[in-house]
Amino acid sequence: MANYMMNMGFNLMGELENGVMICGIFCVPITRKKPRLVMGLLCLLVLCAGGDWYQYDDLLMETLRTLLSPMIWIFWIDGKWYRRIAIYICSIMYLGLPYLFINLLFSGISGETVKVWETYDAYHYMRGIVTIVAMGVLSGILWKKVSAYKEIMRNLPTGYITVGSVCIFAASMVQSFVEEISTEYENAGLANFVFICVIIVSLMFYALGIGSVVLDIFRRRYKEESSLKEQYLQIAKNYVKTVRENAKETRKMRHDMLNHMNVLSFHLENGEYGKAKAYLVEMQLHMERTIKKTVSVNHEIVDAVLSQMQSETEEEGIQWEVEGMLPAELPIGDFDLCTIFSNLLSNSIEACMQVEEDKRFIHLGIRYLEENLVIEVENSCKQIIEVSKLGDVTSKKDKESHGYGIQNIRDAVYKYHGELIFKSVESKFVAQIVFRFSKS
Repeated sequence: MANYMMNMGFNLMGELENGVMICGIFCVPITRKKPRLVMGLLCLLVLCAGGDWYQYDDLLMETLRTLLSPMIWIFWIDGKWYRRIAIYICSIMYLGLPYLFINLLFSGISGETVKVWETYDAYHYMRGIVTIVAMGVLSGILWKKVSAYKEIMRNLPTGYITVGSVCIFAASMVQSFVEEISTEYENAGLANFVFICVIIVSLMFYALGIGSVVLDIFRRRYKEESSLKEQYLQIAKNYVKTVRENAKETRKMRHDMLNHMNVLSFHLENGEYGKAKAYLVEMQLHMERTIKKTVSVNHEIVDAVLSQMQSETEEEGIQWEVEGMLPAELPIGDFDLCTIFSNLLSNSIEACMQVEEDKRFIHLGIRYLEENLVIEVENSCKQIIEVSKLGDVTSKKDKESHGYGIQNIRDAVYKYHGELIFKSVESKFVAQIVFRFSKS
């Protein structure tokens, strides 16, 4: 009975270690779907109930025991099934690194080799507790000290996790090979030296996996920012062109205004009120055709984005409404403001194009009250959108080049410690951004 309880405890300890790695380091959220939670719990109960089944040599029993642990976490965590599997594999492999440090610590303090320590059940319990505490503390530090760490991890492409798993697998092979050799050493000092070498080699493999991911992220981010800057430069050029054309047309209208006034006066003096009215209507239509409407929110860059978006959707039947003004001085960079507004409005236009023309609308509201800047974009949409999945998928055909709009908005908002809120009700979708600026 004692052995049974001991082995059941080992199983629970192992799942706690997995949980801290998956939900703490990799920041994978626990699912809210009750059927999956129940299935995961049943797998855990079966795993613990068979606490001593590892003693059986039956291949089927050993395979079942091996599969139960990943099944628990695949049921319990959110995400696509292949991503959940990749994260689980990567997590259990990463647990090998703290084990190495803990083994070295115990061996160095006691003067006994790890081979001796591993014969004690208490050591395995102690190692599990130290691992859970260490990984928990590391998770807390990363969450607090690294800006948007959770968002980075949750939006990390599965391919990166797979690359990391390959590097960690290579490190595990080196560890297993060296540990097999080091068990022959009776001298604790020599065994510890070998362990230090293993840790150094393992860290190199871990750094290779993490470094390759980080470098590729920076490469993609640089490429994306270069593309965005080029796009925003084109928007600014188009806006300047529109302003110049409007100024030219305004000068032409002003030059001809005296003649127009003379014609109107002639009709009015002769009692030809109908003709005067028709002439005014013709003047108004001419101005609407030749002078493009521009909306101003007191910021040239954002004005350029609005002008571009409205110009692109002139024939689409979208009803635009813009309210409010941005403050004259903002602690937000022009590039970030352009990123926020262009992506918000692009997503709104895309959603509007999926509904009937007479139902298409976009409302942009800007409010600045008590040091709080609130930007709200409301638009029509075809159906209720699951806001929890925004940024994970894209409806566009070119999935390699798209799907980053929401993430770009998040990055720009979180850079200034703002808050991003999405709401979807019936045929409306609302994106709200709140910036809280402290008083100087």
